[in-house]
Amino acid sequence: SRFLRSPGRRAGAFRRSSPAGCRPRRARSGSGGVTAPRGRRRRGISAQGSRGTDDSRFFAMAEKTYAADKAENLWGNSKVFCGGRFVSGPDGRSAIATTLMVAVPSVVWQVVVGSWFVERYGFIFALFGGVLSCASLGLLLATAFSDPGIMLRQQDYTEQYDPLSGVNRTKQPSRYYDVVLRGHATKLKYCVTCNIYRPPRCTHCSVCENCVERFDHHCPWIGNCVGKRNYWLFFSFVTCTGTLNAYSLATAAALLTIRGQELSEPGLKLSTTGAFVETMRQEPFTVALAIYCTLLVWFTVGLCMYHSYLIATNQTTYEQIKGLYSNGNNPFHRGSIAGNYEDILCAPIRPRFFNGQTGQLEWPMNSMEAMRRKAVVKSEASRACAPSGSPPRDVP
Repeated sequence: SRFLRSPGRRAGAFRRSSPAGCRPRRARSGSGGVTAPRGRRRRGISAQGSRGTDDSRFFAMAEKTYAADKAENLWGNSKVFCGGRFVSGPDGRSAIATTLMVAVPSVVWQVVVGSWFVERYGFIFALFGGVLSCASLGLLLATAFSDPGIMLRQQDYTEQYDPLSGVNRTKQPSRYYDVVLRGHATKLKYCVTCNIYRPPRCTHCSVCENCVERFDHHCPWIGNCVGKRNYWLFFSFVTCTGTLNAYSLATAAALLTIRGQELSEPGLKLSTTGAFVETMRQEPFTVALAIYCTLLVWFTVGLCMYHSYLIATNQTTYEQIKGLYSNGNNPFHRGSIAGNYEDILCAPIRPRFFNGQTGQLEWPMNSMEAMRRKAVVKSEASRACAPSGSPPRDVP
């Protein structure tokens, strides 16, 4: 195993993580292998019987260390939940603050502004605000705990067997690999962390330590990367949040305006300034909500417009900041704005490259592996349907 092939690094990790009682004792001169602790020898337990216990503990700790190292190599710094079904970045706790920034003003709006509109004009305004709030929160959580398109890692080049030379590789592959993509010369960069040639538009995230397919950016507000598999969720979240922010600001401003006009009627003997001050005194939560929405509306609506521009030009945030296609030669442009929107938002989402729970390759699958899996499924089905006592069939 890899644990035994690299004794220096693994043994150090084992010594740091294992408790004192699980560390194997040094053998005395003239004795073979690991000796038993003193307490056990005093109780009459032989060293040979204790040796098997210490060895089993040693290999159990070795398996745990190897499993932890495999999970780390599979996910990088990302955190996984429910057996790999949900993925978030190392800064996933920032999504909690973002959730509160959306949920708390939404509740205040429903209690203060929404109820006022229900009394005056019906429930349609409150219903529309509630739908926007639920959609924004749901899309936020879906984006924060979704797989952005993490690429499957490979072993280190020193651990890979080269069939041409008949030995393990001793030299790192070339840094760049030139290909022609839709008539445009493109360089595929070799990632020394993931040990793969990155596909086009794939970038290594320095926060999550993963290569992400069609990497857009690492969003600090949701604590996760935005890539090919969850970009449509992120854009939907930004769109709903911007619409909710503008809608809350407009309705809060309308409430203050209507209340100010009612207080400035001739019978109440209040000037325009006095009516404005009286409105702010009677509606403090509405004023606070309007100020909060005013401070954020430029960011949420501006972010929605910025990503709409990126989709219209079929670029990612990373590509636009780097200016990779500033000369107009974008090999991924579909020729029209509608084609670009269909390519990014409406294209079917491929499944994961690997199983998040077992780490096995799932897509793309070669023909031999597909045939083997079909044979296994067929054999299990035949065993389930076969009467009791019949001999099982062999699986190729």
